[in-house]
Amino acid sequence: MSIQIAAAKPAAKEIPHGLWVGSQTYISEFQGLALEQSGEPGARISFDTKDYFTPLSITFDRHKNLWVTSLGTDNDLFPIIEISPADIALLKTGKPVKRKVVIIPGEAFGSSASSGLAFDAAGDLWAANVSGRAIMMFRPNQIEKSGNPWPRIVISSPAFFPWAIRFDASDNLWATADAQHVFRFAPRDRAASGPPNPSLVVNVPDGLDPVDLAFDSAGNLWLAGPGSSGDEIEMIPASDLTGSGEIAPTAAVTITSSAFGVPADPGTCLGGIDFDDSGDLWASVTGTNAICEADTQVVEFTPSQLSTGGSLTPTVAIGQNSTGTNLFLPGPIRFGRALK
Repeated sequence: MSIQIAAAKPAAKEIPHGLWVGSQTYISEFQGLALEQSGEPGARISFDTKDYFTPLSITFDRHKNLWVTSLGTDNDLFPIIEISPADIALLKTGKPVKRKVVIIPGEAFGSSASSGLAFDAAGDLWAANVSGRAIMMFRPNQIEKSGNPWPRIVISSPAFFPWAIRFDASDNLWATADAQHVFRFAPRDRAASGPPNPSLVVNVPDGLDPVDLAFDSAGNLWLAGPGSSGDEIEMIPASDLTGSGEIAPTAAVTITSSAFGVPADPGTCLGGIDFDDSGDLWASVTGTNAICEADTQVVEFTPSQLSTGGSLTPTVAIGQNSTGTNLFLPGPIRFGRALK
């Protein structure tokens, strides 16, 4: 079987976007040399505010607005927050964070935090809520201003435990459904409220319990989480993800690394994964307990490493500095608009 991996990084290519990292009490953005050589670089910007306590997911809409879901504060519990590109740029001047929109789903989410955010091709916002056992959709006109909108579509079931969600290049919504399954919802599968009715159910290989998922430019699905050999990142080829029904594919690539730390059992040190424009895979190693904390970092693997898998040493490792001001227990990561 021939497996296509995203193209290798061109020489001397300027990185056009930034790596955004959600740490426990703030969000950081890295770019340029910080993404090209290992060390403990300062972030281009970090905004530390009580409004973003423990970010669970970060994403960007088609207008480059930054969206964050977090535990929030006692006065702003479990918010979904939007920050405009203009206000992101003002962060460099030291001005306080201005929140363009604050959505408090409230009862629709069972009074709990959203664990995943993603936008579809039409600009609809989808939010996963593992405690509410649902994925919910908000139309663009519902999230233009702050408030407590009721979702237009609710996909839910007592046996549905969605944590991470992501759209592929064909506008299919993929969701981790429980400890060993990933669901694919084509547009027609998510057109109305009701119990989950995915057109494809993927039995995750090797007992992996994914905490995040991402697609490379070739359409291969990458999953990260605790597996049979500790924390792992596995790839399922795009060719295995066609058709419908229930499938049990074999991982074409499995990555382990001492950089992933040694999690408690059960547990994971991995927080999130994402690809940059050059096809490099980045992963955050979070310190949710004393066992993982010493390994706090964000690491990169190149396309050539991804093509072979195995036990890998990261090409680049962004470490937490001694004061914890560049990273602090990193979780979700996403590439998006870079600060200029």
